[in-house]
Amino acid sequence: MTGKPQALDTTPRTPSVPGTPGTALLKAVFKPLASLRLTIVCLACAMFIVFVGTLDQVQIGVYEAQLRYFKSFFLYFTLPGSQFRIPYFPGGYTLGAVLLVNLIAAHLARFKFTWRKSGILILHSGLILLLIGQLVTSLFEEESQIQLDQGQTKNYSESPYFDELAIIDQSKPDSDEVISIPASRLIKGQTISLPVKGVQLRVDESYENAALINPNQLPSPNYPHLRLGPMAVAVEIQKTYKQNERNQPTAGVTVLKDGEPVGSWALSSGFPQPVQFKIASDPFSIVFRPKRYYRPFSITLEEFKHDRYAGTDIAKNFSSKVRLVDPSAHENREALIYMNHPLWYSDLILYQAGFGNNDQTTVLQVMKNPSRLIPYIACGMMALGLVIQFGMHLVSFVRRRVVT
Repeated sequence: MTGKPQALDTTPRTPSVPGTPGTALLKAVFKPLASLRLTIVCLACAMFIVFVGTLDQVQIGVYEAQLRYFKSFFLYFTLPGSQFRIPYFPGGYTLGAVLLVNLIAAHLARFKFTWRKSGILILHSGLILLLIGQLVTSLFEEESQIQLDQGQTKNYSESPYFDELAIIDQSKPDSDEVISIPASRLIKGQTISLPVKGVQLRVDESYENAALINPNQLPSPNYPHLRLGPMAVAVEIQKTYKQNERNQPTAGVTVLKDGEPVGSWALSSGFPQPVQFKIASDPFSIVFRPKRYYRPFSITLEEFKHDRYAGTDIAKNFSSKVRLVDPSAHENREALIYMNHPLWYSDLILYQAGFGNNDQTTVLQVMKNPSRLIPYIACGMMALGLVIQFGMHLVSFVRRRVVT
């Protein structure tokens, strides 16, 4: 039995080219990064750390909660009786970075860059800019305070959170050179090289927080302490996290010149009195104090006013009339700083934050934020994106109604 002859298929075929291993690997990595599941997991984790961090700030304060939960890569568990820390959950930096990568990957993988999608593109670009701006703010913002008595002038502000051990070279006739060592670097037994030839600092003892008491209040003469003077000693206590309290780090240090001791002192940020000493014939001083940020300008408090409602002690307004002098910019002018009306100068903002000393002292909050305009730009972009996207849908809907 003979079958019918079949026609040959003469259509040219394109030979299949297998994907390169690099392309397959790129797709395998890129696909999970653009996953919606990853977005949901990150948002759930973010909700968790916001919830836990908000609860924990009752115990450790707002600032410490920000550092532990939101300005960290991981949350850590410290083993009892040790300094060993075990990461157990991603922190704010990690979640923010993953969300940023996820959002960019989703754009590249799913969205076609067409005019009809321009609103979504602008909206998501604003969200990306907002995340980047928050990262820049958390890394580079600078918060400090200036406390001024009536008629006092300062060219520096001080940190409300951090302290420094300052070694001041006073050998130059027209200016002092300050060597600043953060309190966090003062670890017992550590030797720190200073930017002075042959000079080192040895840390003999270090307390994260200390109570300053009279020597007669010690439980016993052998109780661990550091003597700050004839009438004061420092005793180590638990680190505080309360909003209205500040830690007073204390350290016993020795300055060495070519390996030989120049002098040993016990210093505390709660007792910021400079100690004078000499290296060879050059005069120096050493002091433990709040970290300072020196400015190219000076601020003088000319007048402070604290207005109250008639017949009460309730504050109605408090304001500071200051004089700002900046020789480098030929600036010499008066300014009034009061509630909700800060002074903007250079890249700094000075707010009226508080007062004290029977209304003779003002407290000005100084903020430096290189990305302070980014949130406004990002929110504007997101609003514009929403208007464009919904506007396009509205126009399309109206056109269909008119046609029908």
